[in-house]
Amino acid sequence: MDIQKPFEGLICPMLTPFDKHGHIDLNTTRKLVDHLIARGVNSLLPCGTTGEGMLLTLEERKKIAQTAVEQAAGRATVIVHTGCISTADTLTLTKHARDIGADAVSVITPYFYSYSDSELFDHYAAVANAVPDLPVSLYAFPGNAKHEISIYLFNQLRLTFPNILAIKLSSIDLIRFQEYIQLGGPNFNPLCGVDALFLPALSIGSCGQVSGNANVFPEVFRRLLDAYLQSDFETAKQQQILINEIRLLLKDHLAFFKAAMKLRGLPVGDPRPPIRSLSEQEIADLEQGINNLDL
Repeated sequence: MDIQKPFEGLICPMLTPFDKHGHIDLNTTRKLVDHLIARGVNSLLPCGTTGEGMLLTLEERKKIAQTAVEQAAGRATVIVHTGCISTADTLTLTKHARDIGADAVSVITPYFYSYSDSELFDHYAAVANAVPDLPVSLYAFPGNAKHEISIYLFNQLRLTFPNILAIKLSSIDLIRFQEYIQLGGPNFNPLCGVDALFLPALSIGSCGQVSGNANVFPEVFRRLLDAYLQSDFETAKQQQILINEIRLLLKDHLAFFKAAMKLRGLPVGDPRPPIRSLSEQEIADLEQGINNLDL
């Protein structure tokens, strides 16, 4: 596994730090970039689901993406999430990512409205054609974005656009994931977005894990990946069990991620409303839970 490639290894969809007034905090964003790289993250993914990208303005997303690229400075690759509800805004952010020197982009399916495969094809075609020399990852999150990427649509996109080189699937459907792997071929990068399936996905051909929990505990994810690559499957299994405990503790919820970051010594502010913050009791329980993990 070549960890210099953007769609391989441990990929962290970065949290977006906010200050006490709810504005994006670029100084803390730089600290978060350093924090993640120092702990073994191969690729940074700003402005995605974990980064509250859909709650940010286009200008905020541009500033965060540029800060991540500048701060990473080649120490890790940067995949900018550029997906939006409209094709026009998606193209604006995708071209910006190319212009600031991002290594790749990730593009979620357009959301809220219902779209046919033909409409989704046209959306991704516009993106791929706009940046023919930039690697593009499809992003399927049917639970949140309403649409799946059907096998027919996936195959048409893969065969038509040589710069569509990856797909991230945030779904527990390992059968669909394996179909993407088989159709994608040897030069394609399937990425798992469900942390409970990190090790199982690797075993059937995943090229990397896109983990929101890795903001808080990147070391555990790094240990699993290293153990797997070294064929130390017993250690990898132990780390998967620990990751499952982390998921239960953090509840795959942004408020828990951000509160846990503060408890680990890197405050990143509260989530942006309407996402709620934790109560004092929830924070106390979270702190006790982290201590019980004995990391």
